[in-house]
Amino acid sequence: MNVTVTDSALEQMSTICDTNGYAAVRYSLNGGGCSGLIGKWQPELHYEPESGDITWKLGEDKVFVIDHFTIEYMYGATVDYGGDFMPAFKVGIPDRKSCGCGESFVLE
Repeated sequence: MNVTVTDSALEQMSTICDTNGYAAVRYSLNGGGCSGLIGKWQPELHYEPESGDITWKLGEDKVFVIDHFTIEYMYGATVDYGGDFMPAFKVGIPDRKSCGCGESFVLE
């Protein structure tokens, strides 16, 4: 696995889980969007591990999850959180073009 999740992203995900009682935050790429794959963020009240899930600990019993399908498209990716005016999660995947909305990636 060659995905970097920044400390600021992990801290924000942990805060979201703690504040809302979530067990996990999941990121997945799904068919659709204006470029072929669209990124989706989904909190989960209960986390049931699935085969191939890649996880990062957000505390004792909370995790950030990327599924096996998504991880195959994310070689060298960086997951970050930040911004000046409107902080947000950002996913950058080298060699994958994104559309103007920044949430959709080209399948090539």
